[in-house]
Amino acid sequence: MSKRKSYTVQEKLKIVNRIRSGESQVKVSRDSGIPQSTLRGWLKDEFKLRTFTMTVSEAVGLSRKRTRPAKDASLDIVVYNWIMQQRSQGIPISGPIVKAQAEKFSKELNGDTNFVASQGWLHRFNKRHGINQVSCSTADSSYPQELKTILEEEELCDEQVYNASEIGLYYRMLPEQTKVKKTADHESEGFKNRVTFLFSTNKPGTHKVKPLCIGKLRSPRCFRHVNMKSMPIDYNHSRNAWMTTDIFRNWFFSSFVPSVQCHLRSKGLPEKAVLLLDNCPAHPPAINLQSIDGQIKVFYLPQNATGTIQPLDLGIIATFKRIYRRELVKGLVNSNLAVNEYLNHINLKEMFYLAARAWDEVSTTCIQRCWLKGLCDAFPEEPNDDIIEDDILVGFTAEEIQAAQEKLKDLIEENMTLSNWLDHVLTQFSQTLIIIRGSFTEVWRFVQPSNFPLKLSTRIFSTFKTMPGSVTTPYINEILYHNF
Repeated sequence: MSKRKSYTVQEKLKIVNRIRSGESQVKVSRDSGIPQSTLRGWLKDEFKLRTFTMTVSEAVGLSRKRTRPAKDASLDIVVYNWIMQQRSQGIPISGPIVKAQAEKFSKELNGDTNFVASQGWLHRFNKRHGINQVSCSTADSSYPQELKTILEEEELCDEQVYNASEIGLYYRMLPEQTKVKKTADHESEGFKNRVTFLFSTNKPGTHKVKPLCIGKLRSPRCFRHVNMKSMPIDYNHSRNAWMTTDIFRNWFFSSFVPSVQCHLRSKGLPEKAVLLLDNCPAHPPAINLQSIDGQIKVFYLPQNATGTIQPLDLGIIATFKRIYRRELVKGLVNSNLAVNEYLNHINLKEMFYLAARAWDEVSTTCIQRCWLKGLCDAFPEEPNDDIIEDDILVGFTAEEIQAAQEKLKDLIEENMTLSNWLDHVLTQFSQTLIIIRGSFTEVWRFVQPSNFPLKLSTRIFSTFKTMPGSVTTPYINEILYHNF
């Protein structure tokens, strides 16, 4: 009689996934050497196995061979989710902090004042969830090389590497320093409608997956009689407008996988890709996030280090928010409505179009630069002098930028690049509610020094910088067309 063999949770789920994908039990049993009776037992326990993986995010936890739950399952899950939230924000936590927080949660959940989080409890908790101590500096320095090895082993090119991340957006909130008359607190609070966005893009920035927005309402009134498939952004809902495990899983299989497969087919590449994720509690374990053929899968970034290596968090999302605020202010100026009246007009449907335009304007240059900020060792590339350093300068050659820098040297402060200076002026426009001829990029094209003498360009930009916040667009146009 052959010696009995034990299998890990991960091995069991891989076998179950093969059967669920259409392979017969007879074939799987023959290939793996596992008796059919054992396979039937695993299929029967599939729900228990998958439920167990919901509270495990690391390979150490998935390597367990038993799925014995904690005595207090609710406390166990609450503490685990709290740890994941702290780690995703880069907050260092120690064993004593975890034990103290567990005792606090126990009192809140059960009113239990006798529970003591001992060192033994902490050891079993860590072992159950596969949690270990990893320093941020170690993860920062080692992960790019680990990712490089993974990409080489999987034979993936840049087009096949993606990142996804969530952000919260108060879609009716103007820039904080916008010079508008402040309303009463109870009135302004109504404009801070919060939603969650999920963005995803590949490393070259050639494929931006259709964004997902999560709100609180199941069927917002503004979407009545609207074909949601035609909208530029997908929509889902949860109680607090937060990401949940079910929403993320549905997005991965119904939106991300088909979109990536279509993009790779259009590029003539194998339909094979990897998605890099942070350790958010709402993200299911990696083993539960892979296409049926296993060619599109997820790899998690190291805990405590996502803030320094995750591309979307290193400038892509910030750029999106900056452009969105600009579009919001532009709409306010062009509407000729009072601030409160205009903000009340912005519903989810209107916001979708604003956000879609902002996401489209995030350039491939910006995306590539942010990928290389934290993961440059995973993507060794030759420096490209032709790459423009800022979204504002997209569309201009290196020679034009150099010429403009030279002609405007009297305006630009020392140690400040042209792109930084233009971004500063754009911020001033946003703060004073001035939008000229649609956007700053259009203004720059209109008054770029190649078309105007230095003194004239200087007078134009000086006028822009000194205009009071009450100046209207027609008045600005009058200055441009009559005074210059």
